[in-house]
Amino acid sequence: MKKVIKVNIGNLAFTIEEDGFLILKGYLDEIQDHYGPNENGKEIVEGIEERIAELFIEKSGANSVVQTPVVKEIIEILGRPSAIDEEQGEPYYSTTSSKFQKIHKKLYRNPDNKVLGGVCSGLAAYFSLDVLLVRILFFVLLIGFSFFGMVHIGGGSFMFIAYILLWIVIPEARTVEQKCAMYGEPMNIANMGAAFEKGIAKGKRSMQNAAGGGARVVGAIGRLFSVILAVFFVIVAISGLTTLFFLFLGIEIFQGVLPIDMLDYVQLGMSNTIFLKIFLMAFLMLPLVGMLYGGIKLLFRFKSPRIRPGLVIVLLWIVSVVGLGVTSVKSTRPYWSEAKDGGQLPLSKDADTLYLDFIADTQIPADKVSLNAGYSSYSLFWMDNQSGEERFVVFPSFKLIRQSSQEERVLKYATYSFGHNYAQALQKASKSVPTVSMNDSTITISPLYYSKSNKWDGTHQIISVYVPDSTVVIVKGPIEHNFDTKVSREWIFGNNQSRICDFDRWSDRMEDKFERMERRFDF
Repeated sequence: MKKVIKVNIGNLAFTIEEDGFLILKGYLDEIQDHYGPNENGKEIVEGIEERIAELFIEKSGANSVVQTPVVKEIIEILGRPSAIDEEQGEPYYSTTSSKFQKIHKKLYRNPDNKVLGGVCSGLAAYFSLDVLLVRILFFVLLIGFSFFGMVHIGGGSFMFIAYILLWIVIPEARTVEQKCAMYGEPMNIANMGAAFEKGIAKGKRSMQNAAGGGARVVGAIGRLFSVILAVFFVIVAISGLTTLFFLFLGIEIFQGVLPIDMLDYVQLGMSNTIFLKIFLMAFLMLPLVGMLYGGIKLLFRFKSPRIRPGLVIVLLWIVSVVGLGVTSVKSTRPYWSEAKDGGQLPLSKDADTLYLDFIADTQIPADKVSLNAGYSSYSLFWMDNQSGEERFVVFPSFKLIRQSSQEERVLKYATYSFGHNYAQALQKASKSVPTVSMNDSTITISPLYYSKSNKWDGTHQIISVYVPDSTVVIVKGPIEHNFDTKVSREWIFGNNQSRICDFDRWSDRMEDKFERMERRFDF
């Protein structure tokens, strides 16, 4: 039978074998001799005793006798005070084996600083962040997901589901070893002493600064505001960059044609549009890149490197502004002046029904078609690649103006064109009058064709037909439409949508009245 001794360690009662007690007493005397002379030695020794008590409970239980081997094991884990000076200046290492092993930080849930499951405090410890910052970030993301209506990934519930999954997946730091590994710190008295000293110093500073509580509150509010502002910047920047990337580079509005490629189908004052595209994309994207960088820097309090990325982004944006200004002025030279030309054709007075036939030299495709047909308007164009070259087939905009039976039935056509000066614009308008032919009660309208070799030069054709209210006007092809119905039809790239639109009919009639007033001064 071995003799046991009851002792009090860290305000907890333990029963220890006599041999183990003597070893432990000698170890505590060493700790007292090492830390006792320090200003905060008493508090440090008490803190180390509390950790020893926790290890006794882990190794032997709360009501069991602490065996001598357990005492030796704990002393081996914590290390001797005499080895502290030797290990100063070296990276943190564990002394649990004969060979030093580097301590790797592990992800645990922190039970000592938790609101629900300790997930946020565990993530803060793992990434060396302020736990308040992580909790604010979680809350902002929760509000952001709910506000922007991200239904496809669960909306606001996404953050709750993510938190619960992290709660299940991430283990809780129960033991002293796990709590030390959570912060990436070795469990030895050197590290404990430094941690306790920091904690004591921090507590003293807090007491000394108690009178300045208002300043701390203001600082905390300022930090909270900066975090919210940083998260807002990051969300806006990521959303904007994603939208621009998809708009310019990720979405084909027609087969093989991106929005940025539309510049290749426009006649500009410069033959090569590569610099215009680069400056345009840089002008739009660089502010978002700067906002993203600033938000991340503000959020995580990163120090600016020597190259000053923020300054570089600003300088590049200034260069893009100047470059976009120069290229824009040069590319828009053919559009500095506008002119108009046109004519009119009489319509048969006996025709009760008028047919419109939009005829092209190629068949209309099944998709990639844009149609907007209302009570008094009809516009149609599509992308064609049947001729071996990608080109746009664009018909003149058609307008139907209802009037009284006493007024003249007439078809008016007009061309609006741009040029570097008025003479050039008028010359282009005169050469680009709409191609219209009439055969009894059928009006045949031909389109214009635009491609990379025959680019759009700013020409816009309009055909207006003035007929009595009793005249029925029907589009025969390629997409049939009856102007007497109240249905407004829209085909956007092949997706046919029809709807009842009395407001369109009212607005079209108002437009007809303005047309009647305008024609007194026209032609």
